[in-house]
Amino acid sequence: MQTIHGIALGPGDPELLTIKGLRILKEADIIFYPGSISKGIKKSFVYPILEYHKLQDKTLIGFYLEMSDNRTSAKEVYANTARKIEKAYTLGKKVAVVCEGDVSLYASFSYILETLHSLKLPVSLVPGINSFTLGAAKHQIPLSLLNDKVAIIPRIYTIEEINTYFKDFDTLVLMKIRSGWQHFEAALIKQDLTCYYCERLGTDQEFITTDLQQVLKREIPYFSLLIIKKNTKND
Repeated sequence: MQTIHGIALGPGDPELLTIKGLRILKEADIIFYPGSISKGIKKSFVYPILEYHKLQDKTLIGFYLEMSDNRTSAKEVYANTARKIEKAYTLGKKVAVVCEGDVSLYASFSYILETLHSLKLPVSLVPGINSFTLGAAKHQIPLSLLNDKVAIIPRIYTIEEINTYFKDFDTLVLMKIRSGWQHFEAALIKQDLTCYYCERLGTDQEFITTDLQQVLKREIPYFSLLIIKKNTKND
């Protein structure tokens, strides 16, 4: 009996795909991949990774999500995609569903997985490297040492939230910062914290810096994050 595979492709560098994940993708008949729709234009962050590994000979089916906080449309896309996966599976096809980053962290596949479970379909997941792990590697810093506590937080909007989390954690990983960055950027710069900014990690547009003044001049993309360490620059 075939198994539907959820495959993490990693944060952007096509060579940061696991050997197991690549093997399964090469064996697949059909690969479903995510993308986005913005102002009527379809884009896929992961499609170049599939191209890099010469997987164009497979049947590649994209599922594209509107860049919006309204989840109604996204739910419909996920449901339709799950039905297509079920149909391919019942036809005996080897099916893989890919996502950027890790397959279990803010992953589009997780929503499809819920439906596949409800349909009683066999599924196997292959994890991958997430963006903040690559970010720490690029900056050559530890995310945690000894008993350090790490928090992963999406959509921060105020410096007060950041300070509150630092009461219980030593390192903060701020994900999806684009939506809230303008609300706390000025206040964050004034604090004596060590910050590691990352955007478009693993791609030819990658940019990292510890100087937040440089970030003020940039348009923050969706694929961006900030690692903040509790220790100060003077420690």
